Amino acid sequence: GSWGEMILESVLEYSGLIKGVHYETQESYKDEECRTKRPDVVIKLPGERTIIIDSKVSLNSYDTFIRAENEEEKLIASKGLARAFLEHITTLDSKDYAHYRHGTLQYVFMFVPIEGAFSIAIQQDPKLYEYALKKHIAIVTPSTLTISLRTIYLYWQSEQSSTLATKLFEEAGKMYDKMVGFAESFKKIGAQLQTLTSTYDNAQKQLSEGSGNLLGRVENLKKLGAKATKNLKDAKLEYHDFSTDIEDVEILDNHKE
Repeated sequence: GSWGEMILESVLEYSGLIKGVHYETQESYKDEECRTKRPDVVIKLPGERTIIIDSKVSLNSYDTFIRAENEEEKLIASKGLARAFLEHITTLDSKDYAHYRHGTLQYVFMFVPIEGAFSIAIQQDPKLYEYALKKHIAIVTPSTLTISLRTIYLYWQSEQSSTLATKLFEEAGKMYDKMVGFAESFKKIGAQLQTLTSTYDNAQKQLSEGSGNLLGRVENLKKLGAKATKNLKDAKLEYHDFSTDIEDVEILDNHKE
């Protein structure tokens, strides 16, 4: 009933698993024959694997057992409870939940929300549990399911830690690759700087050193310009590199189109 589902929900929450992340409730799907199925809970495991939990076993006979006033009524109720378990195992087997999707674990968990009900059914029919296992159904109670879910929770934590470690190593690897690339680029820059320094030194020499260097020529131009405002031919200076026979010099204005 709904209270059984509430107990199951409590067990799930207590386990540490998060709804919508580690498990889904009442998630419908279509089987290979396009029949709609709605398992009570689908537990998700790392690696796209899943476990189905069913909580629909009828415990009406257990209520009858509790209210029984004599041993005969209790015996009838306990037999009814064992029969209800047997019938539900057969029903679960026919639903073939193990083929929910690729990666679903072969065993389906048949959840019995009351420990006492399971105990009574097993006492009445000791082979129930073994029969269920042959049908790939594991009968679980709040205590045994809690242990299983806690194990799954720890499995998730381990997987998450492993995934984080993997991501860390991946990032470290990428950073290392970047550093290698940067070092190579830095080396190239160094070589280019050496080339640039050599080129700069040559340019410096062309600019300021040696006979006929550019700065010397510019200085001569300055002198030439200063004297030219008066009379070029009156300067009486010797210009070895420039002709004093200047005729019709045209000044081009670069700003004009």
